[in-house]
Amino acid sequence: MDGSKVAEAVALAESQAGNTIQYSLIKFIRILRQLGVRVSSAEAIDAFQALTRVDMVNREQFRAALRSCLVKTKPERNVFELAFDQFFVEPEEKQRRRELRRKQEEERQDQLSRAESELMEVLGDWQEGDTQLTPEQLKTFSSMPRAEQERMKDILERMKANPVNNPGELIARVMQSSLNYWRYHMLKAESARGGISRELEAQLTGEEELDEIIEGVQAEFYRKPEDDILYKDMQSIEDQDLVKVTALIQRISSRLATGLSRRFRRSSRRQQIDIRRTMRQNIKYGGTPLELRYRSRRPFRPELLLICDVSASMARYARFVLQFIYGLSSAVRGIESFIFSENMERVTPYFNRGRGFADTMTDIVNNSKQWGKSTNLHAALGTFIDNYSDLISSDRILLVVSDTRTLSPAGAANLLQDIKKRLGKIIWLNTLPGKDWGAYPTVALFEKHFPMYECNTIAHLEKVLHWQVFKNA
Repeated sequence: MDGSKVAEAVALAESQAGNTIQYSLIKFIRILRQLGVRVSSAEAIDAFQALTRVDMVNREQFRAALRSCLVKTKPERNVFELAFDQFFVEPEEKQRRRELRRKQEEERQDQLSRAESELMEVLGDWQEGDTQLTPEQLKTFSSMPRAEQERMKDILERMKANPVNNPGELIARVMQSSLNYWRYHMLKAESARGGISRELEAQLTGEEELDEIIEGVQAEFYRKPEDDILYKDMQSIEDQDLVKVTALIQRISSRLATGLSRRFRRSSRRQQIDIRRTMRQNIKYGGTPLELRYRSRRPFRPELLLICDVSASMARYARFVLQFIYGLSSAVRGIESFIFSENMERVTPYFNRGRGFADTMTDIVNNSKQWGKSTNLHAALGTFIDNYSDLISSDRILLVVSDTRTLSPAGAANLLQDIKKRLGKIIWLNTLPGKDWGAYPTVALFEKHFPMYECNTIAHLEKVLHWQVFKNA
């Protein structure tokens, strides 16, 4: 079956609702895309073709065929395995899981309803106005230990008899303070156990069947201690975890550096056979290599120009980013590093002394006049242009690490646009959560001119560098 016929089969399967393997595979690929796995149309066609060459009754052959075509990185493989195990199951098993989730949701709603009824019964005449509870407060109350629920209800009962002018307002303040305390206490206890509830970034489809799989993968994704650090906001990483973080960063940066140094590009010259592309090209011949594809080593390694915001809100992020970037030094031609807050400082010489990273960062922090101050990117860029304009060249990639919150943002944007004309590429790593970007006008201002990516975890950092720097190097 050639590519055009497979494409027609894909289009036909998309237009038909049924239980065919083609239709199921399209739904599965859609789930992967919603979970952040990049699957191109060519890869989807490869998957269709690969399935015609394996025994689809054999589950492991079926899994391996899809995995070889759809997965490119280790995090994507983790998502793939979870999604595969939840999607490709017997209808009876899917129904059993659906019933279990429905039962758990009903029990949770019953628990909330009982908690609300008990509180409303205690409040009596003060059920309106200031004493109305939010859904989050009800959820907190229902999650409190039973003894604490009884204790709180007892306090409210006694306060109702308090002869003050406005007992309703007093009760409202006590309830809100107590519930807020318990919410903080439970989150802190959960964090200490390594059980902070986070979700894999994903988008729901609005279709119950697909969304159940997506939510199931989200719930199961964070299982290993390494995952806890990998996907944790760098601002929240505890000091006692720094040794683990250092080992993790070294492992990831080494893997990326190795991948870059070994990277090949497509070539029309008959040099070295590209095994992967040759196999994909010859699936239509049953795997017989009738059409060969070639590759050659990439002659170009990028130079990085790093500008890190070290203001009060950014200093901890900057430490991890600097450590990560310098782990890649063997795979790039050079790295020039600067830190800024109220002004700009060059820190490249500190990293050329051959000392350990911890000692290097200690020297930088102790000697810096910018660390932990307020942000003025406009002034910092002015200093950079005046003193280091010779570093701006078309074969350099500029990485800007900042949450965009700065004085004179319009002026900073104009200076960056001038720099952009002489650079190979500008990539903005924004440490603000992507869901909050709309609340900051400075994000929209800079995002309009420069590609901007959410980058507040080590996983974000790895993903951005892989796709935006190394993949295109």
